[in-house]
Amino acid sequence: MKEKAKERIYGQPKYYYKLLPWMCDKMVTTNPGTVVQLRYLSDEHFQQLFVAHAVSIQGFALGCRLVIAIDSSHMSGPYRGVLFSATAYDANDSMFPLAFGIMSSENYEDWSWFLQNLKKVVAEKEVVIISDRHPALLRSVPEVFGLENHAYYYRHLKENFSTFVSKQITKGNKGKENALQFLDSIAYAKLEHDYNISMYELRKYNDALATWVEDNSPEHWAMSKFPKQRWDKMTTNLAESFNVWLRHERHQSICNFLMEHMAKLGSMLVKHKEQSNNWKGSLGPQIEENVLQNIVKGEVYPVTPFMNGIFRVCIAVILSIGHNVADFVNECYKFPMQDLIYAGFFSSIETHDMPIVDDHGVVRSITGQVFLSLKPSHAKRPPGRPRKKRIEFQFQDK
Repeated sequence: MKEKAKERIYGQPKYYYKLLPWMCDKMVTTNPGTVVQLRYLSDEHFQQLFVAHAVSIQGFALGCRLVIAIDSSHMSGPYRGVLFSATAYDANDSMFPLAFGIMSSENYEDWSWFLQNLKKVVAEKEVVIISDRHPALLRSVPEVFGLENHAYYYRHLKENFSTFVSKQITKGNKGKENALQFLDSIAYAKLEHDYNISMYELRKYNDALATWVEDNSPEHWAMSKFPKQRWDKMTTNLAESFNVWLRHERHQSICNFLMEHMAKLGSMLVKHKEQSNNWKGSLGPQIEENVLQNIVKGEVYPVTPFMNGIFRVCIAVILSIGHNVADFVNECYKFPMQDLIYAGFFSSIETHDMPIVDDHGVVRSITGQVFLSLKPSHAKRPPGRPRKKRIEFQFQDK
């Protein structure tokens, strides 16, 4: 009954992709500058789709930091599909959707194609890509963006380390907890000196664990080792926010997904723009909270980027000379940058002239014009009810 209800709302599953070529053209004509790449096989079965709306491209170019989180999640429905996402940070450290893709599968070829299109969107800018260690990403990200620009999510690595620890340590939960604390110290050490001390302590504790760390490319996840500017971004929170943001839309047909995504994106842009106009000072509330936390801790705080590192100023010194700490925060976190990020205009698709699919599966306009139509991808969801319960990671905030 549930599937029949969906058919009444979204049409027959075999027709889901029929209107996709028309939809792609409409997205570009509605918002000029939007990048849409659609690939299909010679037998007209869907293969890959890449979308970056003009307002997202403009906002990223004008004000976002040069770090992009990429991730994937599965789409439901009778035909398998995978949603790829590329998400940036605005001046308040909130999610700023840059691009997404819908693929018939997830493999090296799919990720490579998606990343090559993403590379064209960011143009000549050198960006840092943060991802998990999916084998396809370990190969495709360095090929497209450079090995030195590939940072790994720490939480996934910590999960792997935790599994390894369980096999090495027989001291129970306390021993595992100590080992994980050593790893946190290594990952979040901001200076090479601190990293070396933490590694020394871990090696004294368990030589095999220290060797594991050295063998798992710390230059891609440890703060002090990563050669480029990653703005202290260590977790998967941003990419997962995108997946949660579209958790309901991912269960719809592909054309409905595209329209719902546009509606949500438009609402998000307006909301963030209005919220920034209500900032109490030059910093957004999330950044202001981070500054206050650092003031309480009396720690160093990142201010102006310089070459491959960051000048860091002791907050106690700033306060002692009577200055406002916010004045020393990098301009990328301040209102003028947020204003630039959300300066663009975005319109939803008008559907009054949307063609229809006739009884023979042909896409026609009301005047009889025939449009190119596609068939679903060859991969089809296996029978049975799909699993919807999300598997939680052990270290959600790491």
